[in-house]
Amino acid sequence: MTDRARSILISGLCSVGKSSVVCALWGDVDLAPSAVRDCTQTNTRIRGPGPGERDRTLRVEYLPRDRALAFALGDLSYYRLSLLVAEVLGPLGPRLDEGPPEQRLRECLGAVKKIFKDRPDIAVLQEPLSDEVEKLEQFLAFLDSPDYRPGETVEIDWSRRREELMGKRRPDGRTVDVGHLLSYRYVELIRETSGWLGKAAPVLIDSPWIPTFHNARRADLILEQSQTAGVLVLVSLPDKFVPEPWVEMAFKRRPDLPARTVVLFNQADTVDIPLLFARGGFGDAFEESARRLRELGIREENLLVACARLPYLRLAPQDDLVRERIAKLEAVLARVRKQCELRKESRFLKSLQAACDPKDCGIETLRRHLQGMANAV
Repeated sequence: MTDRARSILISGLCSVGKSSVVCALWGDVDLAPSAVRDCTQTNTRIRGPGPGERDRTLRVEYLPRDRALAFALGDLSYYRLSLLVAEVLGPLGPRLDEGPPEQRLRECLGAVKKIFKDRPDIAVLQEPLSDEVEKLEQFLAFLDSPDYRPGETVEIDWSRRREELMGKRRPDGRTVDVGHLLSYRYVELIRETSGWLGKAAPVLIDSPWIPTFHNARRADLILEQSQTAGVLVLVSLPDKFVPEPWVEMAFKRRPDLPARTVVLFNQADTVDIPLLFARGGFGDAFEESARRLRELGIREENLLVACARLPYLRLAPQDDLVRERIAKLEAVLARVRKQCELRKESRFLKSLQAACDPKDCGIETLRRHLQGMANAV
């Protein structure tokens, strides 16, 4: 298996279960954050240890300073603050569309802080923006600290992986101390895996889930990774699937990528069971998605279905709550499986049955499919 074939980029929007897919494939429930409030903030490379490398190693590669500043300028935090400056100060405010990135960042922060000081009413109404101010101030301070190593790769203690992937959390779930993450090109997790027996484990690249909007999802970094990935996996809910703009851009830059793209309809347990095979149900959405994706060059055999949540929960420490959730999931999948009986054989039916198989849940099918695609290179 070549280095390029071993690289699998996994992408998906909020709440599609992408991190559950990653953890289930790797066989480690603690590998990546997996919850509504645990949100990866940067690209994450996951691979097995090489010769002389330790299991459970965490590394961070920093962007060069100019590139980190450019990413911060395109971040959603700066966009929100610059909108406030434009709305409150109008033409009397700083020209935030001109000048070097660092100057624009600092002028924007200065203007917002002055607005909050002079206009307490605005400060109260726009209180959530204080988090954005804190994020960008923390980012600029980090760039000037000895901890920032532009263009270098630095090893960090494994116990800090969640903080390095998603920052710290306040009790109400809001992020804190995430500014420095804007300087990361990616975080690398080196972890042994037993999930890819008999063949070399791939390199999984788990991209941030945040929607692409003013580079909040760091689409440029994801696009960069897609140009060298052996396989692209797009994780979706069991519904009509529409690729994001960066995906279509990646296809234009690399014409061979659509044939090497897998669309995974995850969370099969959330389908509307009575409407499953009716008009407007998941079966209808799957077929319509297949037609549209075929026009982009994505093959129908690369459309799969899974319920990664079940194998993910089986990897977790077992207590009464986890066992109850597993039992509920198994019962739902049994009901979906019942709906598949006596249905006409089709690729959709085969994929759905794999997702409803309690021994498979679609994850083993996905793993074999990815290995087959990698070996075909």
